[in-house]
Amino acid sequence: MKRLNIALFISEFEDPYTNTLCEGAIRAVRAKGYNLYIFPGSFLDSRISPVFEDDYAYQHNCLFQFITEKSIDIAIINLGNIGSQLSMEDKHRFLETITVPVILISDMIDGYSCVNFDNRSGISLGIEHLIQEHHKQHFGYVSGPRNNIDAVERQRIFEQVMMQNGIAPDQYRIVEGDFSAGSTRVVENLLDEYPEIDALICANDMMCYGAYQVLAARNMRVGRDIAVLGFDDAPYSSKIKPGLTTVKADPALLGYKAVGLCEKVLAGETHNLMVETSFVVRESCGCVELMHTETHQDILSIQANLDSLNHTLVAISRNILNYEEENSKIYFMILNSLCKMNIQSVYFYTFTEKIEYKRGQEWKRPEDARLRAYYREPRARIPDIVYQPMPIYYYPVDMEDIKEIEPDEQRIPFEQIFSNKYIKTDQPEIKVVTLLYAGEIQYGFLIWDVKEEYFGYIGQLSYQISNALKTNKLLHKKNQMAAALEESLQQVQEKNSILEEISKVDELTQIYNRRGFLDSMKRSVILKSNGGRNAIAVYADMNNLKLVNDQFGHEEGDYALRLIGQILRDAIHGMEGVGEVGRIGGDEFCAYLITDLADGEALLRQKIDEITEAMNQENEKAYYVSMSIGMKSFICSSEVDISYELEQADAQLYQYKKRKRVSILK
Repeated sequence: MKRLNIALFISEFEDPYTNTLCEGAIRAVRAKGYNLYIFPGSFLDSRISPVFEDDYAYQHNCLFQFITEKSIDIAIINLGNIGSQLSMEDKHRFLETITVPVILISDMIDGYSCVNFDNRSGISLGIEHLIQEHHKQHFGYVSGPRNNIDAVERQRIFEQVMMQNGIAPDQYRIVEGDFSAGSTRVVENLLDEYPEIDALICANDMMCYGAYQVLAARNMRVGRDIAVLGFDDAPYSSKIKPGLTTVKADPALLGYKAVGLCEKVLAGETHNLMVETSFVVRESCGCVELMHTETHQDILSIQANLDSLNHTLVAISRNILNYEEENSKIYFMILNSLCKMNIQSVYFYTFTEKIEYKRGQEWKRPEDARLRAYYREPRARIPDIVYQPMPIYYYPVDMEDIKEIEPDEQRIPFEQIFSNKYIKTDQPEIKVVTLLYAGEIQYGFLIWDVKEEYFGYIGQLSYQISNALKTNKLLHKKNQMAAALEESLQQVQEKNSILEEISKVDELTQIYNRRGFLDSMKRSVILKSNGGRNAIAVYADMNNLKLVNDQFGHEEGDYALRLIGQILRDAIHGMEGVGEVGRIGGDEFCAYLITDLADGEALLRQKIDEITEAMNQENEKAYYVSMSIGMKSFICSSEVDISYELEQADAQLYQYKKRKRVSILK
């Protein structure tokens, strides 16, 4: 037969009531051989967590939409806790989103099976104990949220017991709390408005914890100046001082009974089960102080788990902070740190694309998720114990037991996140699902198989892992921005280089302008590799530019200037050595040549004359283009004054000007 898959919707594990409820459900599924998947969400009514003040805790509620008909058979919903302040309309709206049969805990809605506490017997005994044994006459009652069925029933019972014992309405006050230890302001207002109060009753123990703080601040001694009565018998109620007199309502029984109904509900039956409550006497009502003992072994075990948790949190942070860049091994490294705690298995999923989810939006379940890596304990591990000074348990992890999934095999359909080829299904399993998010961004989720004593730590670990993922994403973004900036800077440099070159080029002749030529000549002359070599400074002036302009027009004058530049460039680049040419202004040109030729000046003049004659023969112009040239040889060094050398070449030019052609016509 197919093993039954049960989803359990709860609030955070840090709530003692929730933790105890889970313990009962786990006992039941183990006895029956079912699979249990626990979803620790948040409050559907947008309350802020009393444990962690997280404005984005609403993200956890997306977990309630994880289940599909293919993955889950039935859902047990602790609606009295996660939706205690919802209106009936909103409760119906939420339940309509659940596509499998539902069993409710701590709530009662027509058409749904439910499991609730029988509040009457325990509360009645507790209140009558205060009246008859301690002779209390002035009562304050802190109720729970008005939309919570248990809160409504407990308040009704309180009022009935008051009436049955002859206590008139003017002898008690009723105020509304929210079932959290944060209901302190409500208690303060109650004490201010009704100073005669000698007995305080709270609809659950958590509100009593907050009331203890208020009473201590007012120097009111619990059990002497005022009696206090709670409801739940939460785990810490016997440990606080003085011990809290309360009504024992064991949440474990709610979870156990709810699991026991699953097969009947799937068969179409509807049931309304009631769980008995009982009265527990401790010192807060004024009775004789009872001794409470706690074994040394219990303390050691708790401290060892806490130290192990702290070291795991530090290890996760250290592994990510040790890298300056995005770490592609992030999933492996997180699991390697995580599994040094007593974890049987953990599956690390990310969403295919990160999900941005804002308060009030509708969250849509993606079609698939990516299984990045997982750890499955191959055998029971014996911890290594390190004393520093308290014992820290390190469970050895073999690297090969942490499996990274190949990218082309990572996609898992959402209805298969609990059952795929990477998950063992031969034994009943109990798994917890936690969301990984930071602010409005959701990264993925974890599916855990851990001992129940670690449930209270799962939330902190998930937050730390989320921080590691966010840091890794930020490093990736930083690297992308750095690469984009580098590319942008390179483009700017290239454009600046182009602009630099353009600013050095003469627009008409496309050779260097004055600035470009002088920069080029200076760099080449002082270059160490050219030190001691022969160089020639050339100064040229076009002959008869004014005559060409006057007789043939300025366009032809521009052509003639371009031809002079081309002649000089071809001559310089056609010689053995290196050099460049520039137009200094108007009809004046300069050039330089660094060469090892023995008779460089004569050879360069000959080259210029040959090219000049050839170009004049090739073009069809009616005029002859020529230039007068002066040259000056010098030796390259860092001490050379290039302006002086060019002036010397210019002085020689005027001697050659006397020999220029008289007529410009061919």
